[in-house]
Amino acid sequence: MERKRPKRPRSPRALEAAVLQYLESCEGQRLPTLPGLALALGFSSQGELERFAAAQGGRVSQLLEWAASWVEEETLQAACRKETASGARFILQTAFGYGERSAPDLGPITVQVEDGEGGEA
Repeated sequence: MERKRPKRPRSPRALEAAVLQYLESCEGQRLPTLPGLALALGFSSQGELERFAAAQGGRVSQLLEWAASWVEEETLQAACRKETASGARFILQTAFGYGERSAPDLGPITVQVEDGEGGEA
């Protein structure tokens, strides 16, 4: 079965309709993905979609940012439903750029104990 590449929406309104159509087509069937969204909108890749959003700015950029957040939320909810913290962490790190936080080095800590009178004990 050969799939035809969809045409890119030409207006912000058509783009919004195509985004909503993609998200609705995923409901109950499969998880939405950023590459899937890009392909559904007529782009070759997620990177091409991101470059397009950056170049367009304004309403188009906001719409695509909202769609990406929706995809991220659906992915997180699916990972959480499986009750696997490691799966959720993996998805966040690989697909959405989250990383491990390292605690800042505070250096040596000095503790000074004082008695109730305000003097040193």
